[in-house]
Amino acid sequence: MSPNHRRQLSPTQSPNTQMRAPAIDVDRWSVGQMGDLLSRQLTDRRPLRASEMTPALAYGRHQGPFRQASRLAAVAVTLYQRNSRWWIPLTLRPQFLKHHAGQICLPGGRVESGEDVYGAALREFREELGVSCQVTRFCGELATQYVYASDNRVHPIVAIVETPDCDWCPDPGEVAEVIEVPLATLLDTRNRTTLVREKPVRNGDQVVDRMSFRAPAFRTRDARTMTCDTQADRLEATVTPLASRLIWGATAIILDELAQLLR
Repeated sequence: MSPNHRRQLSPTQSPNTQMRAPAIDVDRWSVGQMGDLLSRQLTDRRPLRASEMTPALAYGRHQGPFRQASRLAAVAVTLYQRNSRWWIPLTLRPQFLKHHAGQICLPGGRVESGEDVYGAALREFREELGVSCQVTRFCGELATQYVYASDNRVHPIVAIVETPDCDWCPDPGEVAEVIEVPLATLLDTRNRTTLVREKPVRNGDQVVDRMSFRAPAFRTRDARTMTCDTQADRLEATVTPLASRLIWGATAIILDELAQLLR
């Protein structure tokens, strides 16, 4: 599918008035069924409601208009089956990074010279997670997101991939943890919550006030995590509910669109 075939979201309905559809048992779907549904939905380009996951202070910036000189980027929205469940791999960014530090993201990055968005998404997947992405089927592309903070136009590439047959080997310079999220958690409305953050307002070195920031978010449940210990050069894999970890911002908007396609 050509990267030009992108879906656009419909802003006609307020999130407060939208009906919440019951969760669907996606784990019963085969690879063929999942691939057929996503490919058909992404090809039909049916208008979707505006995402409930758009932060209150975004002012529509995730949908643009973006600067002509903004950077082209791609992220890999990859789905695979393990133990009779569908999973999506995400990454937790280290705290020392300049942009989106400490946030949960999809594997991805800038499109380099000579690449298309599909090739860039697969390369970034391999570089960040340390595992080659064996694509079973490219399903298409979700709506392009403009990430204002990093000035990137992000193309989310959806693909069904083979289940990784080895442990993740993430790049510690870009990834603090690999987080495998069950696809079913994105369809369960009980996993939708609100992130609240406060930032100090400074006048020179003095804190004169505090600014509160709220954003819709996914709460992860039953996620598998692999932590990268940069000091000991060690990886630790655990299965844990990440009640304190929230997915928000552009990543949540992208995953919300994917969830809409599966309802």
